Amino acid sequence: MKFSKFGVLFAAAFIVAGAFADAANVLISFSTKADYYADGTPVLDGEWYALCWAKDSNFDGMNLDCTPVNPAEKVLILAPLAKDGRCPHVLFQIDSKKAPSGGSYFVYVLDTRNAEGTAVATAATDADGKKVPATSLNGSVVSQGYTATAAAGKNSGKKKKGTAVAGAWAESAIADATQPKITAFKVEDARVKIKVSGMMPGVKYNIFMGETPSTLTKYGLDVPQTVEEGDESTFDLEPGDAKFFKVVRQPLIKQAE
Repeated sequence: MKFSKFGVLFAAAFIVAGAFADAANVLISFSTKADYYADGTPVLDGEWYALCWAKDSNFDGMNLDCTPVNPAEKVLILAPLAKDGRCPHVLFQIDSKKAPSGGSYFVYVLDTRNAEGTAVATAATDADGKKVPATSLNGSVVSQGYTATAAAGKNSGKKKKGTAVAGAWAESAIADATQPKITAFKVEDARVKIKVSGMMPGVKYNIFMGETPSTLTKYGLDVPQTVEEGDESTFDLEPGDAKFFKVVRQPLIKQAE
């Protein structure tokens, strides 16, 4: 994942733009009162936020590795900022020499939780020495949007004005996604073991099951399953009355049973 040199600086409520080396840098002040995942639970401490940019008023989303789906757009900064269910006051600073010209900036709340939903991604370092999430992105939602009214290098340290933007959580995109396939099925002591191939590393999977092909309404696992290496895994579950099974990517919100 390649990023130019950007910085994230925490700031108090009062800050003097002249304290920065370049007064023409783009400065975006950001904070939230409360952030929630798609399932309604508060964001965990250390959850990541992303500052993104698009030429128009729409950012097309992120891939599993937090790169932009649209190569013409940018993910400028990634940082694990969440504390006590929100993002405290932070000042994003973008070098005037690197800031995109015009367009719109967006701050996204990410979902990098593990399969159990108990921890978020730790920090890793990419090939350019930048901080990035160490595990795959589950999904994201825009928290705020900002319109760039001046070209980079002409902002004179002026803080961009932000307006809350309504949006729905979206799953991270998977380039060249493969459809997992059930390759073996075995019944043992009222349980079934389903061997699956074609799974994408880092993606959460579950078994959707039901009594008929048109009534697949229950998930076989309380905790979704992932593979770190290779593309095979075995699902061990209690089928109940289910006779039909399908491998699916775990949705950000479980469907009602």
